[in-house]
Amino acid sequence: MQKSNKHPNIIHLHPDDQVVVAFRDLSKGEKVLDVTLTEDIMHWHKVAIKPIPAQTPVLKYGEEIGYATQDIAPGQWVHSHNLATGKVLELEDHELATAVPPDPEPITDRYFLGYRSPEGRAATRNYILLASTVDCANHALDMALRELNRDRDALLRRYPNVDGILGLTHESGCGLASGSEGHQRQNRTINGFLTHPNAAACLVVGLGCEKSRPELIYGSDPLAKEGSPKRKTPLTYMIQDEGGTQAAVDKIVAFVHEQLPLINRRRRELIPASELIMATQCGGSNGLSGITSNPAIGVASDMLVACGGASFLAELTETVGAGHLLTRRAKTVEIAKKYLTIVAWWQQYLEKHGASFEDNTTPGNRRGGLTTVAEKALGSSVKSGTAALSGVIEYAEPIPGPGLYFMNSPGYDPASTTGQTASGALVGVFSTGQGSCFGGTLIPWIKVVSNSEVYERLPDMEINAGALVEGVPLETIGRQIFEQVLATASGAKTYSEKMDITVFNVWNTGVTT
Repeated sequence: MQKSNKHPNIIHLHPDDQVVVAFRDLSKGEKVLDVTLTEDIMHWHKVAIKPIPAQTPVLKYGEEIGYATQDIAPGQWVHSHNLATGKVLELEDHELATAVPPDPEPITDRYFLGYRSPEGRAATRNYILLASTVDCANHALDMALRELNRDRDALLRRYPNVDGILGLTHESGCGLASGSEGHQRQNRTINGFLTHPNAAACLVVGLGCEKSRPELIYGSDPLAKEGSPKRKTPLTYMIQDEGGTQAAVDKIVAFVHEQLPLINRRRRELIPASELIMATQCGGSNGLSGITSNPAIGVASDMLVACGGASFLAELTETVGAGHLLTRRAKTVEIAKKYLTIVAWWQQYLEKHGASFEDNTTPGNRRGGLTTVAEKALGSSVKSGTAALSGVIEYAEPIPGPGLYFMNSPGYDPASTTGQTASGALVGVFSTGQGSCFGGTLIPWIKVVSNSEVYERLPDMEINAGALVEGVPLETIGRQIFEQVLATASGAKTYSEKMDITVFNVWNTGVTT
């Protein structure tokens, strides 16, 4: 990445790029790298600095982000009126596992203050989790939470080591075809939450006749340490068996009061950073996200991998157009092919429903300077840093070990982050350009914003990666994110946690009968 010293209000990312990105609003007649602007340019948008003939590739980051739909002269604004994805997504990359980076220099002696689950897994929070098997049971669970929340402040003062009481409700559980891919994914996701180490105590509430029977959801903890005791099957109440809604509510409330003093006994202890699992995500991206916040998160991801921990990327639809940057550094050809298999599945899935990868870009993305899905993907994928790709997993499958991974998910943040938590993430880092009020369930999410304007306007943000524009080195911001990850894993609350913002949304592609 090369920043012009002569023109600090723009950035020229790669010598081959025919465009630069504006850091502020630029006016017609101003000069940029000896090019006179022929029209006003909005901040975070692109301006041409070289002639770009129609039907030829446009480069940003040194990579193709699309094709010019008309001749573009130096000094012109480059956006959706003269740029489209074109043939970028048709390009096939056969360089699989051809540029595998070496293992990073190990980082040792880094720790966080976390909890230990009875199964021996590291945890970053200490919650009571109440989960419904089916939407028919949601109301009883909600009634219990309302009753408990009336005394919440007093309860949490009395039990200060308890982070809270969380309800897990969803709008399915019975309609999905039994045993279908969607049904299995839903059960796997709920089980990932029930076996999550941050859920110190769990209760499952169902109706009694649903397809998502508790025995289909429960499973042994796949990440429990060898030789450690197995997690007990969660206590289950079926409304039909308990005597109706109110009787079930009374039992739920009694269960929570019984568990509070027990899980309050948990104490934080020193745990190596090698046991951390970090999820990365982005939402509300803009033209600076791929320049500031996302690459800074990539630096933090590399640091955690160097510690022996795990970091993982998701959002398949936000990697298409940049997938070659992942497949080339896959540790094996098989890992690279697994990613490509998922891309092919997505292609068929979208076409079947009359959609395309292009539908991933949003009005907010375009307003913020992003034009094509390839441009968005190139900026999004750098959250993965530079480490070798150690594996590709399906939605809500457990992260199998240390290293960098990719999880299949949509770009829809609530569904994607839900899958990442079910996969075992202990802390999340969420990049945003336009601003986000996102907060996940069960794990904390640190929000990193791409620009100072939004950082100063929205208190929801934890870290301002826009400081890069003001001269702070990228490595410094990346280290700040890494230190914030350790602090948050040790108990520091994120803004969304303080505001009680939670999201649980299972990715549903199944057939409803």
